[in-house]
Amino acid sequence: MTRKREAAAVVLISIGLLILLEPFVGFFTIVALVLLLIGVLGLRRGKMRQGYICLASGIGLLLLDHIMLLFGIVLISLGWFYIRANKAHHGHKHRTQQNFVRTSQHNRDPWMLQSTSSWHVIGDIDYDLSLAIADESDTVLYFQGIIGDLDFTIPEEYGVEIEANVLFGQIGFNSDYRTGTQRRQGIWNRVEWQSPNYGTSVQRVKLVVFYVAGDLNIRLSA
Repeated sequence: MTRKREAAAVVLISIGLLILLEPFVGFFTIVALVLLLIGVLGLRRGKMRQGYICLASGIGLLLLDHIMLLFGIVLISLGWFYIRANKAHHGHKHRTQQNFVRTSQHNRDPWMLQSTSSWHVIGDIDYDLSLAIADESDTVLYFQGIIGDLDFTIPEEYGVEIEANVLFGQIGFNSDYRTGTQRRQGIWNRVEWQSPNYGTSVQRVKLVVFYVAGDLNIRLSA
């Protein structure tokens, strides 16, 4: 489909939404839905910056017009976190963190690696496990939030299990450090993978990630 036809399609769909929804919702809600539509189409075409801007604008307008919607999304996400985090850790001891905004940078100096469950509305996470001092042989890292920018670097000697879901955005992942990063982008991006050495490695890490919108990068390094 050419750009002109795509633009025409967006206009037609937008007009249709205006006609169908006008009796039931307010003006800002309709504009927000149109922006969300444009954002999703932008992500599907690989225009990440444009897509994120439109998605963020649409979500912002929806939240301004429906503040209880935000409250409901936060409550559902937090409840889902408690259920999934306990399941991911199999009842074993771990740190639990809940923050509105979470910034965690472990990419320069040595740091202690511990099993952790972290929930937040907005997250900025950068972990380099080659610098980590592991507290145990099996580590589970569970991250869940609404919006996030996450980067993980994992050395090849680790046994790795990954379960990652990003509803809107992209996931960059290379299953072999000698190959380039493969990117999944658009809507409902999912990665499930286990390294061949997982069962025999002295040090194992399980990474579980779930975000509504985000940019997740996982790199395996030599």
